[in-house]
Amino acid sequence: MSYENEITDKLDKKEALPEKLDISMLKYFWQANPFSSTKGGNIPKFLRRIEVLKNFSDNELRLLSQSMHLRSFENKEIIFKQNDLGVGFYFVYSGNVDVTVDSSKGTEETANYLLSLDKYDYFGELALLQDNSARNATVVARGNTELLGIFKPDMEALILDHPIVAAKLLQSVSLIIANRLFSVTREVRALKYKLTQRKLGKDGSKS
Repeated sequence: MSYENEITDKLDKKEALPEKLDISMLKYFWQANPFSSTKGGNIPKFLRRIEVLKNFSDNELRLLSQSMHLRSFENKEIIFKQNDLGVGFYFVYSGNVDVTVDSSKGTEETANYLLSLDKYDYFGELALLQDNSARNATVVARGNTELLGIFKPDMEALILDHPIVAAKLLQSVSLIIANRLFSVTREVRALKYKLTQRKLGKDGSKS
């Protein structure tokens, strides 16, 4: 069972989700201070370095962190599988994850490696925007990995309690999707151009 299957099962049974981050205001701002020398994990500074969160103030990042969950994964532990119901948006806090896409070859399912994500990368954003969205890839931890995640119910609570923070997060998620769509469109155009050139070359060789 994947991690997201466990979360979905808890939601279906109306059970409590894993505990959220609980960093006091004083501790948060102390760790966010550029002159602090906190050893080990530092979530305030981590969030500050996420490119899509650059428009958040320190206090807005603190409020966002209160809606997030920190989870450790062992090597090859599955975060979610392709076609799982999506419920969370994740930031890679430490370690790495591998993204694969399953394809059918006859009667066998083959996992094709797509890419790896490491610290400060993020994935799973569509789950915050779509109801009953199905994952289009499988994500697996590579080595010991920690993820910061926010689930759809957390997002809904954030909209009620801190609408400005929620609006900024949704804006960031929309920007991620727009940038990825632009990249895919550009790749499709490049591929279409190569196919056209190849076809022209073949037609030319026949003449």
